[in-house]
Amino acid sequence: MTNDAAATGSPSQVENLDSGQCLDLLRQVSVGRLAVWVDDHPDIFPLNYTVDHGTLVFRTGEGTKLAGALGETPPLTWWTQLSGAIRSSPE
Repeated sequence: MTNDAAATGSPSQVENLDSGQCLDLLRQVSVGRLAVWVDDHPDIFPLNYTVDHGTLVFRTGEGTKLAGALGETPPLTWWTQLSGAIRSSPE
């Protein structure tokens, strides 16, 4: 697998945002993902949310998402994003 951006020499950029900028971006959409650690692996869930007075608010029933959000499971603090062309390979 190749990454076309890397192959062309395009620079990757990381921009640090303050909390106000983050909340402004979060207000522009209402769907995200919540990642929590369950047993020996991460579980990632789609999540509908809103920003209310500087707090991210979501509604859920009892279960894995709530336990993860309340800190009843160890925190999972990584994120990765892949972008580029997908090519099939011969089997």
